[in-house]
Amino acid sequence: MWRRRVLACALVTGLLAGRASAQTPVLFGFLDSDSRLAVRRAVEGAAARLARPGCQDLFADFTDDGGQRLSTTFGASGRSPAEAFALLRFFDDREAPQCRAGTTLAFTQTGSRLIRVCGRQFRDRFLQNRRTTEIIVIHEFLHTLGLGENPPTSQAITERVAIRCGD
Repeated sequence: MWRRRVLACALVTGLLAGRASAQTPVLFGFLDSDSRLAVRRAVEGAAARLARPGCQDLFADFTDDGGQRLSTTFGASGRSPAEAFALLRFFDDREAPQCRAGTTLAFTQTGSRLIRVCGRQFRDRFLQNRRTTEIIVIHEFLHTLGLGENPPTSQAITERVAIRCGD
């Protein structure tokens, strides 16, 4: 009898630990539940992709503005990629000029932990192709780590993320 209780406690503890490690993304300003859900699921999918060793090779492919590889930045910060990713915040900035053009899904400033999302466009793209939105979230994550743009171009960054982290 006591063995069953010990086993049951171990199973419950394992389930709770698994849930605790899969953090819910922090989302602000989302006006509609469909956009909020699309971003949440894309962020969760991006986190799953980042957990793959092949995807983590991505951090050796790029450098920050000071020329240091992003993989080295993790070592210096003492954070794992998953820990750094969990610090991100997502804001529906659908009225931003970048969003009004209709082609941008998300954007951020280099080094900022806040990723601004074009809610409607992001939701629509998520419904068309979830993988693309997950790749875009990882692309923006690289910018939060210090990766600038031009060079490399936005397209080059996205292509590299798709190669390392795509299916």
